[in-house]
Amino acid sequence: MNALLARVIARWRAAAQRHGEFLVILTLAVSFRLMAVLVFRPGGYLGEMSDFGYYRLLLSFTNQGYYPLIHFWVEYPPIFPWIMTGLYRLSLWVPAWTEPGAWFYLLLSLFLVAVETGNLILVYAIAWRLWGEGRAVRTAWIYAALLIPVLALFIGFDSLALLFLLGAVWFTLEQRPALSGIATGLGFMTKLVPIVAAPAAVQQMRRPAQRLRYLAGLGLTVLIVAAPFLILSPAHLWQSLKSPVIRSTWETVWALIDGYYSYGVAGGVDRFDPAMAGAAQHPTRLPWLFITLGFLLFYLVIYTRRIDWADARRAVAFTALTQNLLTLYFKGYSPQFLVMLLPFILLLIPGWRGIGYALGLSAINLVEYPIYFLVLPDQPWLLTGTVLLRTAFLIALSVEYAGQVYGWRISHRAWNRLAAALVAVTVVLGMVGGVVGLRAYAQSRTLASPHRPAVGRLMTEAAPGASVVTDDLFLYEQLVPWVGRRFSLTLVETFDYLPPWEPRLAGVADRADQVWVYAAADSPLHAWMAGRYPSLGQYPFDGWTLSGWDTR
Repeated sequence: MNALLARVIARWRAAAQRHGEFLVILTLAVSFRLMAVLVFRPGGYLGEMSDFGYYRLLLSFTNQGYYPLIHFWVEYPPIFPWIMTGLYRLSLWVPAWTEPGAWFYLLLSLFLVAVETGNLILVYAIAWRLWGEGRAVRTAWIYAALLIPVLALFIGFDSLALLFLLGAVWFTLEQRPALSGIATGLGFMTKLVPIVAAPAAVQQMRRPAQRLRYLAGLGLTVLIVAAPFLILSPAHLWQSLKSPVIRSTWETVWALIDGYYSYGVAGGVDRFDPAMAGAAQHPTRLPWLFITLGFLLFYLVIYTRRIDWADARRAVAFTALTQNLLTLYFKGYSPQFLVMLLPFILLLIPGWRGIGYALGLSAINLVEYPIYFLVLPDQPWLLTGTVLLRTAFLIALSVEYAGQVYGWRISHRAWNRLAAALVAVTVVLGMVGGVVGLRAYAQSRTLASPHRPAVGRLMTEAAPGASVVTDDLFLYEQLVPWVGRRFSLTLVETFDYLPPWEPRLAGVADRADQVWVYAAADSPLHAWMAGRYPSLGQYPFDGWTLSGWDTR
């Protein structure tokens, strides 16, 4: 027993020495993510950009004895809803924090940290298998430093689907057909998309017996996961599996054609009645049968071309190509989907070109959400731009993956120029969009402000260069962009713990011909000015008063 333990320790020690630099990356990445789940909140100062609250709302049905895919349908296959169910029920045993759902969110994020740890390990392992140690370490560093995989810890469960997809790819490269089939099946029953590993996996299995073991592992895994729900409530399971297919378009070129500029709606007026699912979705004008047949025919053509499936890089590139084509085909796209795409960019595209693609898509994602959906939801041109740019990136990546699959003789310079052109277009459009967006933002905030009528009155009544005074800090901060260029704006707070405010107000009056006070109706600033200067007018605005004074 001691000898066996000594051999295991020696093997682990040798592996740690061989992969020492990666262990540094892994330690730092995991530590960063563990610390982040305690203090980060997705959306920052702009707003909430997480599905966790929605998950908690669905899981609250379990408090009344109703469970997902047994008593009500959800838009996800069974694995993740039931993992969440366990975490939610566990979180209820922890005394509640002041923020509702805090412990559930924390447990879910911690679970996803463990998942993301597996993703980083698999990215490193696949890169080592494809390129060797040096590039594997570099790929791991780049992946660990990207924002989107970290953000995924707070917004959705795509990283879990990615874990099974990468696991399927890894086991395929290692010629472990049963394990690869199991990973593909688990991925399919998590979010359907990991099925993209199957076409290349079947081709990479060199013997019929291996292919049979792969398909058996895939089929049995799907059957075992689905069996309890097929027995208890097949209608709810079927609705959950077909939900991605019957949903309407959102955040894609297809949605732009439909004239739809909002987020995806899984929809359904009754979660407990599968027959009512989809009732809340918007109609589509597109011929989806012909679009589907077109994509299937195109995929059949590229799949049946001569490919050296024994080449590991080409097999991985074909999986990436399959995923890209599926993403382009999808009716909808949500920003968290990018989690599934990034590893293949880093695994297959070297150097700054891969970094450019990854950062470009990440930037487009953040413009889409939170900037468009939270800050400028009334500017559909912004969503149009992000969708078209993202689509251009996905097409360019698909072409590059196809070049690797089929061995096209295209120079690195040509690929670099393609990536550089896309990044340049993104930067230029980003700058132009930034200017237009800032103007739109300023206009929308002006229209939304309760102080807009008072500012309008001030613009018409006050002389250019007049002094405007308020005693409210938050009001002062709002007024700066609206009146700061036309008038001299001053904050004069009247708190007892500050030095006397009267001399400051007197100084303002001495330096100006007109002073306009905008403050609460009972502010002492109005009374102080009224006792010393003739009035230019007083205008009440819902608890606030704008008063003007001739100080010449």
